[in-house]
Amino acid sequence: MKKIVSLLLIAALLISLLPAAMADTVLDPNEKRKIKLKKVTLNEVEEGISPTTGLPLEDLEVVEGFAGLAVTGRYMPMLVQIDNTDGGIGHRAPWGASYADIIYETPLYKSGNTRLSFLFSDLIPDSVGPVRSARMGHAWLREEWDAGFLYYGQQEYDKANVKKELRELGVEEKGLAFSGTVGSGKKWKKYYTRRKGVAAPHNVDANVAAMYELIDADFVPRNHTFLFTDELPEGELADEIRINTGHDAYSSALIYDLDSNLYFRYMGVDDKLTAYEDKDTKEHIGFSNVIIQFAEVDWVRTDAPITYHVGKKYYNNKGKKSVGGNADFFMGGVRVEGYWQRESMEDRTVFYTADGKELELQRGKTLIVVVDSELWTVSYKAY
Repeated sequence: MKKIVSLLLIAALLISLLPAAMADTVLDPNEKRKIKLKKVTLNEVEEGISPTTGLPLEDLEVVEGFAGLAVTGRYMPMLVQIDNTDGGIGHRAPWGASYADIIYETPLYKSGNTRLSFLFSDLIPDSVGPVRSARMGHAWLREEWDAGFLYYGQQEYDKANVKKELRELGVEEKGLAFSGTVGSGKKWKKYYTRRKGVAAPHNVDANVAAMYELIDADFVPRNHTFLFTDELPEGELADEIRINTGHDAYSSALIYDLDSNLYFRYMGVDDKLTAYEDKDTKEHIGFSNVIIQFAEVDWVRTDAPITYHVGKKYYNNKGKKSVGGNADFFMGGVRVEGYWQRESMEDRTVFYTADGKELELQRGKTLIVVVDSELWTVSYKAY
């Protein structure tokens, strides 16, 4: 009897310790990290290597009808606003996601709805969707890439007028604004179509490759080359990341797979997770890098976020031009602590590790989640 009691006590002790080992670690967006940032310059473009994924361009499988750096040899990134209604799963799944070098997720509604932006560079598809509308932060995101910008509608509120913002930033003058709600007189209008079998407004398809070809061949976008490494990072084990936006349908999990060295994206909460897939290729979308970028968000209306990718000087002529905040990087199954900073509207966002040096990414796709530091919660754990 004493032996049985002892075994039960040991078992109870182990069970009591288990939750501590499995407990979620919640990231603190306001943690004082005291990282001394070292001066960085633009990174050199390595011949034959993608500046956005770090992959050898010759290894990419080129699809007929596609454009992009691996096809034409011209670097001209294209940023597309993508629908994420109900989490973008099932009949709401996107198409073209398999070819995006970088996917951004940003606040859309104060209730927790989000919008995605797909950045294409290496391979630019001839069919991407569903294309949806733009917010102010998306216009500012486009600016750091100097990318072609595809969107189907935009907000035009007094304090969140995307149409006015794009005009003042000179995007239309450069021939980089591809609004899908223009008249038939615009030469790119014919490259927006409606996908059959998908209900409006979730059915707008864009031939991004064709619009890429419309951009003046003499135009050279800003250098936005990342640093890459073939070495796995060191950090705290992180097998699963949870992003809670405050809305169950838009909350997500990223689960690490050792064999592929990727974090695969799932939508939903608790045990009701659904794989985030490309509607056409059926590929479960995974990422070599997941970047959590905490940012301040003001709300003009419940559907009009002012997400500060750049300093407030650009919005209300007050404060600084530069802006930054805590950032956390998940790569190779570990979490790396860091910081992000963007000096001005014309500058790229630079991600720094705890030693103050620019982050070196794993080669492959990257997910950048711009987190509302006040309303969202991000956590991670090791199994």
